[in-house]
Amino acid sequence: MNMKLIVILVSAILAFFILACCDLINNFAMGNGSFFSQLTDISANELYLPSFIFVVFMFSGITVAGMSTKCEVAERRASKKDRDLLILHSATSISASSLDGETFLHDVLNELISYLGANYGFIHMIRHDLGKAVMVADAEAPIQMKRSIGNISLDHPLASGILQDRDSSQKTGTAPVITTGPELHPEIDSGNFIAFPMIARNQAIGFFMFSVKQDCQLNEEDLCVLESVGKLSGITVENIGLLEKTTKAYDELKSLDQMKDEFVSNVTHELKTPLISIKGYSEIMYEGMLGELNEKQLHGLKVIVSNSERLYTLIESLLHMNAFQFKKQHVFSPLCLTDVLENAILSLSFKTGEKRMLLDKIYGKNMRFVFGNTEILKQLFAYLLDNAIKFSPESGKVKISVFEEGEYMHVEISDNGVGIPENHLPRIFERFYQVDGSMSRSYGGNGLGLYLSKNIVEVHRGRIWIESTEGVGTTAHILLPAYVEKNDNVENVLMGNVI
Repeated sequence: MNMKLIVILVSAILAFFILACCDLINNFAMGNGSFFSQLTDISANELYLPSFIFVVFMFSGITVAGMSTKCEVAERRASKKDRDLLILHSATSISASSLDGETFLHDVLNELISYLGANYGFIHMIRHDLGKAVMVADAEAPIQMKRSIGNISLDHPLASGILQDRDSSQKTGTAPVITTGPELHPEIDSGNFIAFPMIARNQAIGFFMFSVKQDCQLNEEDLCVLESVGKLSGITVENIGLLEKTTKAYDELKSLDQMKDEFVSNVTHELKTPLISIKGYSEIMYEGMLGELNEKQLHGLKVIVSNSERLYTLIESLLHMNAFQFKKQHVFSPLCLTDVLENAILSLSFKTGEKRMLLDKIYGKNMRFVFGNTEILKQLFAYLLDNAIKFSPESGKVKISVFEEGEYMHVEISDNGVGIPENHLPRIFERFYQVDGSMSRSYGGNGLGLYLSKNIVEVHRGRIWIESTEGVGTTAHILLPAYVEKNDNVENVLMGNVI
C-alpha cells in the first residue's frame, strides 16, 4: 500500500478519535449523553459529526472533507423557528395597526405567500346568505384562475371540505388544512393547493387558499402557524367589521341628534315669541294695571302667570342647552355680581311672593368685579334660586351670600328645604338627571337647571359644587375668578376660550 495513503488514513482516524473524545467529555459534562447516541440525528435523517468544525485533511493533493455538523442542523432548525415567529409577529403587527378590512387581508395574504413560497393566493369569505364563498382578496393570481374560483359554492369540495374539517378539528384539536392536487379544477393546470379556514368566535367565516409547488410539505409546526394566523385574521376581520358598524351607527345617531337639537331650537324660538306676550299681559292684568279684578279673576290669572312662568323657564333652559351645544359666542365684560343677583331675584319675585319666602341677602362692601356675561350669569343664579325656592317649604328661608375668597368671588345660595340624598350628589350635574322622578313631578322641573349651571360656570372658568343634607337643606357654592383689569374692556369668549 502506498505510504502516503496510509499516513492520510491514520491521520484521519486519529483526528476523528481526538474530536470524538473531546465531544464525549463535553457531552458528559453538559449531561447530553454519549457521542455515539448523537452520531445520527434520526429526526433530521442526517448523519453528522457532533463537532463544530469540518475535518479537512489535505496531503499531496488528496482532500478528505468532513460531513455537515450538528451546528448546521441546529441552525436550520433555528432558522425555521425564526420564520414561524416572524410570520406570527408580522400578522399580529398588521392586525394591531389595521382599520381597513381590505388592506388587512391583502397584507396578510402577501405575508403568507412569502412564508409558504407560494405562487399566488386567494382569500374567500363565506356568505351563508348567498350560499357561496366570495373572493375578497388575491395576490399574483392568473386572470383565468380568478374567474374560475372567484365565487365558490358552499357545496364545492373545497369549501365543504374546509367547513367539515373545521367541525372535526374542534374535536381533535388539529389544524384543519386541506391540500389538493390538479383535480381541484381539471380545466386548469392548477397544481397543488393549500387551504385553511379563517376563524372568528369558533366559526369558519372564510378561508385562505394558496397555489404551492409540487414538493411543498407541511409539518405539524407549519399547521399550527397557519391555524394561528387563521384565527388571528378571523378575529381582526370581525373586529374591523364591528368597528365599521359602530362608526356608521355613531355617525347616524350624531346626525339624528343634531337634527333633534335644531328642531328643538326652532320650536322653542317659535314658542317663546307668543309666550312672552301671554306672560307679560297676564302679569300686567294680575297686578291690576288694566283694571280692577274680582277674587275669582285674580285666582285664574294667578294660575296663568304661574304656568306661563314655568313654560318660560323650560323654553329658556332648552335654548341655553342648545346654545352651549352649538358653541354660541358670548360677549364678556366686567360686571358686578350683586347687580346680576338682584336681576335674577327680581325675575323670580312672583314665585317668591307666592310661597312667602324670606330672602336673606349678605353682600360684602366694595367687592371686586368678575369678567362675564350678564345674561347667562343671570340665568345661572335664576336656576339655583329657583331650585332653592322650589324645594323649600312655605314661608321658608333662602340665604344669599357674596364675598371675596382670594382671587375669586364666592357666591353661596342656601335653603332649608328637603335636601339631596348623598348617593345622588355625584350625578346631579348630569343632563336631564333628577333625584327622584316622582318627587320632581310634584315639584316641577326638567333636569336641566344644574347641568346648565355647571356649563355656565365652566365657561367663566369657575367652579360649582353642592353641599346637602337630606331633611336639612342644600347649599350651592359658585367660585368665579375676580376681574383683573386689562387694556381691553370687552372680549369675545367662545365656551370659555378667549378668542
